[in-house]
Amino acid sequence: MGQERTTRSAIPRRSRTTRRHRSRYAAILAFALAVTLAVPGGALAAPAGPAAVADAPSPSAQWDALRPKLAGIKGVWTSQSYPGSVQNTMPDTALLGNGDVGVTSGGSTGVKSFYVSKGNFWSGNPARPAPIGGVTIQGTAPQNNGNLALGATATASSTTDPFAASRAVNGQWGSGYEGWVSAIGKPQWITLDLGSVKSVARYVVRNDNAARPGNAAFNTRNMTFQTSTNGSSWTTVNTVTNNTADVIDRTIAAVQTRYIRLNITEPTQNTTPDSTDNPRARVGQIELYASGGGTTPPAEPFREEQHIVDGSITTSVSMGDTPLSMRTWLAAEKNVLVTSVTSAGTRPVQLQASTFAGAVGGGNASYANSAGVNGPVMWAERATAPGANWVSRGALASTVLGGTGVQPPTVSGPTARTVFTLPAGQTAHLVTAIAGGGRNPVAPRNDAVALVRAENTGSIGTLDTQRVAWWKNYWMRSGVNLNDAALERFYYPAQYFIGASSRQGRTAPGLFGIWTTTDAPQFNGDYHLNYNAQAPFYGVYSSNRPELALPFHELILGYVPEAQRRAKQDLRRVKPDYVDRRFPSGGVPSGVLYPVGIGPFGSTSGSTTDDQYHQQVSNSLFSATQFISYYEYTQDLDFLRTKGYPFLTQVAQFFEHWLERNANGTYTLWGGPHEGTWGRNSSPDIGMLKQVLTAAISGSETLGVDAAERPVWQNILNNLPAQPTTVLGGRTVYSLAETMEGSDTRVIRPGDNTINLEFVQPADQLGVNSDAGRLQVARDTVDAMNSWDQRNSFPKVFTQAARVGYPAQALIDRLKSVLSARTAANLRITDPNHGIEKSGTTEAINSMLVQSDQGVVTLFPAWPATKDASFYQLRQKGAFVVSSSRTAGRVEYADVRSEAGGTLRLKNPWGGGAFRVTDANGDTVPYTTPGGVITIRTTAGQTYHVNPA
Repeated sequence: MGQERTTRSAIPRRSRTTRRHRSRYAAILAFALAVTLAVPGGALAAPAGPAAVADAPSPSAQWDALRPKLAGIKGVWTSQSYPGSVQNTMPDTALLGNGDVGVTSGGSTGVKSFYVSKGNFWSGNPARPAPIGGVTIQGTAPQNNGNLALGATATASSTTDPFAASRAVNGQWGSGYEGWVSAIGKPQWITLDLGSVKSVARYVVRNDNAARPGNAAFNTRNMTFQTSTNGSSWTTVNTVTNNTADVIDRTIAAVQTRYIRLNITEPTQNTTPDSTDNPRARVGQIELYASGGGTTPPAEPFREEQHIVDGSITTSVSMGDTPLSMRTWLAAEKNVLVTSVTSAGTRPVQLQASTFAGAVGGGNASYANSAGVNGPVMWAERATAPGANWVSRGALASTVLGGTGVQPPTVSGPTARTVFTLPAGQTAHLVTAIAGGGRNPVAPRNDAVALVRAENTGSIGTLDTQRVAWWKNYWMRSGVNLNDAALERFYYPAQYFIGASSRQGRTAPGLFGIWTTTDAPQFNGDYHLNYNAQAPFYGVYSSNRPELALPFHELILGYVPEAQRRAKQDLRRVKPDYVDRRFPSGGVPSGVLYPVGIGPFGSTSGSTTDDQYHQQVSNSLFSATQFISYYEYTQDLDFLRTKGYPFLTQVAQFFEHWLERNANGTYTLWGGPHEGTWGRNSSPDIGMLKQVLTAAISGSETLGVDAAERPVWQNILNNLPAQPTTVLGGRTVYSLAETMEGSDTRVIRPGDNTINLEFVQPADQLGVNSDAGRLQVARDTVDAMNSWDQRNSFPKVFTQAARVGYPAQALIDRLKSVLSARTAANLRITDPNHGIEKSGTTEAINSMLVQSDQGVVTLFPAWPATKDASFYQLRQKGAFVVSSSRTAGRVEYADVRSEAGGTLRLKNPWGGGAFRVTDANGDTVPYTTPGGVITIRTTAGQTYHVNPA
């Protein structure tokens, strides 16, 4: 951890415009007119002037061009194993989200489940997100899949929470899955109760390495397969010794038995220190079959698709020997989940719908799970662990609309169930409302019940229409045409994931978005502030969706009181020997100090998750980058006045104290570039501090406040050191720091996280219009690091390379290589530790197409000259919304909407060639061209068209 063409119509006064160019203009203008943008805190106006000209595509025609592309980009599954559905990072199955509720597709053969989490359903004891529960649809008759162990009652000698014995027989087998994990020690056993006597002639044990490559040391080595008719007297039927295989698959003489036990005497291979010193039994899945040999009997035809175009999931599956089609969606602005089930069979089928509380396969025993019935409504409620801090409660309430013979629901433990009949050719709807979350809610089950009772077939139809419209509006905010299916297959799903998981007024998404499927998410599923929590938002500003970052800003601002206290009282923990020497009181008088990991809900006790600093003081700086980007791209004065500028001043104040002033008036900054390191003039700290001070000075001038602070900040800014460099392989490259102390004193670490380039992005201290020499050093650094596939670098290195003009085709090739190797079935980019932050790499593609640097907008700065591309409504600094197209190496037009007025500076994309500038009415607009930069004094709300003559 740590540190994504049509003919151009004639318009008035443009008689010399070619038809081709006129039509491209009309397409973009029609698109812009179709979308009304609103950024919180400041109105963003649609372009003024006449709506259209002859031959201009209508808004529906514009959408008709984009929609097929989005519809063609989808996740597809043909196996009911749902690999990666339940795991401690971001799931790999189909996902839905509305910024508050997250829905993960799962289940097993003949069983369709959806696991429900909520962005604000966080335990406070300790702080971490958790799933609420889920809903399931299945046939009432057992599915004929041949696996007798599926759903058996499982018990074990011991467990490691939350990897309960039931996880070994739940059918959730797939990539990355961990089933039953015992406590440390040997021997261990796991017992299955099949419910009645059955004939067993084959057993399959899927060991740890089968799902988690790289863990062969934890494969079961020695065990016996035992049977019993009473659960107490055991007969050894088969013995396994010296096994190294990932899957143990044995055919035995058929035996009649109700109970099965694996008695594991050597649970590991004893080939690594961990497997030797900490032996645990790890069984991913147990399968039993009545006949020996061959492979697992195939399931009925199955297909599931995730549709990013409208946020829905479609499933074709058989239950009770009847083919069914399902369509599942989550309302866009109401917490209602709907699964519509349609029978494609020739006779009625009886189905069971259930609503449950808890984590699949077992969970934290200190959480309380319950279920109940309210008339035809089933409800399930979950409460997080009690303790000194808050308790969160979340609830689901479900009812069946349509179908026939809907039986009164019943309750068993934390699950409520009902049975209904679905006639041939008809449709029924399982409707689920989700409520609760946050700190100490009173009665979320009542809220969920009331919410679902208010729904009927008519109202869910309205919600469905509103959902489709919401996603349409979301997609029409901006878009790219890259003429490259692989890049677009990353770009648009990445936009989907951030759009599904972040919404103004809601809790910010954690490390893995809002899709939590276990009570023990990795790194507490929290907000790691040394880049991970900020990275998902790197691309939202230029993608013209800046409002998606607002939940992050609220998260950081909510923690300010605690961060102020820590600056004064907790600073010593950053590095005791250094702090003791400089700050005997153990703190500084003012400013903010953030730990690495925090949770939601402000400075409430328990909201600090990873309460470490790792010798870093950069967490506030990383957070400040997002406040700065939001204002620079939106020019939202209210945001600057009430949120952005106040936070920046807090960060600046801390560093006024933290910096060392040298005798010659220059400053030195000590900190940790990497976690646990210590360096003089740490590169990311220096770069981000320059960004903060520049923004603070500008904000002070804009707001007319703190005039006395400006010279202080300017003096520091003027006397901060340059970004540190070193020489590697005969080339000057940017380093982590000037010098490093400790056990590893390297100032550059090739192959590692590109922390030494974070002054480029997110700090924006170097860009395509910067000094040519510095840009070359940066490009050489990218090559020297060679960190294209480094896990932490994915949201950074491609944007950093684009920002410094790295060779365009080579950059694309590097990106596509990683995408090819690490794209999951649901189109997210995987690695063992990270999740939603990968969406931030959309900024790399945007930066290849258009960049703002030193107040100048440059079109296609890092895009291959021979590769056609176009984009529309990408937002740039100064609140300029830009659309353009390039064909055969020539820019065809540039359309710019000025949201806030001000001066537009556009690098002339035609070199010394002639061009003209007109407004939406076709009237000529005055401009100047100092240094080859087209300079236009704009009016807020106006659109400007720049075309070659």
